[in-house]
Amino acid sequence: MRSRRRHARQRIVLILGVVLAGIAPLSPALASSAGTYTAINGAGSTWSYVALNQWAENLRADGIVINFNPDGSEAGRQNYMGGQVDFAASDPPFRSSTDPFDEGGAEISPYGYSYIPDTAGGTAFMYHLDVGGKQITNLRLSGETIAKIFTGVITNWDNKAITHDYGQQLPNIPITPVVRSDGSGATYFFTRWLAHEYPALWNAFCDRVSHGKVGVPGKPCGQTEFYPGGWGASVSQNGSENVATYVSANYGQGSIGYDEYAYALAIHYPVVNLLNPAGYYVKPTASNVAVALTQAQINEDPGSPNYLQQDLDNVYTYKDPRSYPLSSYSYLIVPRSSTKVSGNFSDADGDTLSTYINYFLCAGQQYSAELGYSPLPLNLVQGGLNQAAKIPGAVAEPSLSSNCNNPTFTNGVLTVLKDAPQPSPCQKVGEPLDCVVVDGKATTGGAAPASTSSAGTGSAANPGSSGAATTGQSGNGKTSEQGPVTGSAVLVASSDGSPAMFGLLTAALILVAVAAPPAIYAVTRRRRRAPR
Repeated sequence: MRSRRRHARQRIVLILGVVLAGIAPLSPALASSAGTYTAINGAGSTWSYVALNQWAENLRADGIVINFNPDGSEAGRQNYMGGQVDFAASDPPFRSSTDPFDEGGAEISPYGYSYIPDTAGGTAFMYHLDVGGKQITNLRLSGETIAKIFTGVITNWDNKAITHDYGQQLPNIPITPVVRSDGSGATYFFTRWLAHEYPALWNAFCDRVSHGKVGVPGKPCGQTEFYPGGWGASVSQNGSENVATYVSANYGQGSIGYDEYAYALAIHYPVVNLLNPAGYYVKPTASNVAVALTQAQINEDPGSPNYLQQDLDNVYTYKDPRSYPLSSYSYLIVPRSSTKVSGNFSDADGDTLSTYINYFLCAGQQYSAELGYSPLPLNLVQGGLNQAAKIPGAVAEPSLSSNCNNPTFTNGVLTVLKDAPQPSPCQKVGEPLDCVVVDGKATTGGAAPASTSSAGTGSAANPGSSGAATTGQSGNGKTSEQGPVTGSAVLVASSDGSPAMFGLLTAALILVAVAAPPAIYAVTRRRRRAPR
């Protein structure tokens, strides 16, 4: 058994090497590699690891060494508070109060810090529905229906609310909600959305599963990193990859789980088209997430307990037809000048760290889609550069108007709202499943909807949509989808990169993420303790 596992790990590392060798030439090096850099260490978010690691690989040719241990957001924050790392990556911020479903209490760091946006993405809902030996791939659901499923109010796929959203009745199949058993950024973002958009449902659920301890009137539940388990037919899984594995497995029939979109893309598995405030069912593609996050706010009030944290309230309610409402971004937690800094952190470390951040906020964002994320828009890049400049020993920040090659803006002017493709007219709420686009308008196809595909035959590179339709109108003459709402696989806009390359890359990185980085991290930490 051990021999087979060792050979499997060796194959994974080989695949990873081939994939990284293929994508690395696409990534520009720094304009200048003058000077020397110290190796620095970070730890934390598994969600942002794929991007953070790739960006670090891009800069190795310039003598910049960034070692990162993907041990989870909570562990990363604990490592930062203990002075064991130079920076942390975390999806949620430090807890300012007790998590309703965790007894850890507030997190008080003895060292000062800033939050810097690093990766953006959408919380997706993978699902597994086989009907008559074929897989449903075009499921449409509203936010309220999602909320009712994950609070135990809706328990069967033939529920009237699901029929209303989807456009036809599904079979009498029990719903198995799949949630995270570990502390999770995906859980944090999902429950923040539930708490803000559907507080009555969420508070009643919290009250019920906590036996009256949280969620009671006057004591709202709020967001949590730890989704409650053991209710109804729910199943709890440790880690994003295990959620994806459960939902996609043969025994996952009837299941639906929340996960980062990258995991669904990696295995070409369908995700829910979520109804947005503009009345369109949309997926968390790179462009849809980028559009949504133009509305994210960064708290700039030093007196606020949420200082430098993201406020996503306007993202949830944004009425752009392309906006994916459950969009969010992850943080890098970094030292801050004029505050207490760990004795292990030097100005030379700040030089390296700020150079790394300046790179990934600008040029590095060009490859977010290929890595399964969304590029950060102008407002978040500006906020991140402002905070990076406050790192002890920081280098000068690049100019947004001339030296920041980010794909969401040009010469300091936001362009993603102009360039991002519009949804198909057939994605408009109320359009039937057999809808097709003719001369830019939605019309009934006149045939039975091809709402299923043979299970296991989907390909992200070949969505399999009907060839009878023409492209609909949009702000720049492009739509992100054509023809019927149906399809045989997760659809990614052409501007979102190469799905084939992405699938191989992400699958390899996810599998190797836990094995290789901790060993590298441990070695570099031991070396770093030696005198410089």
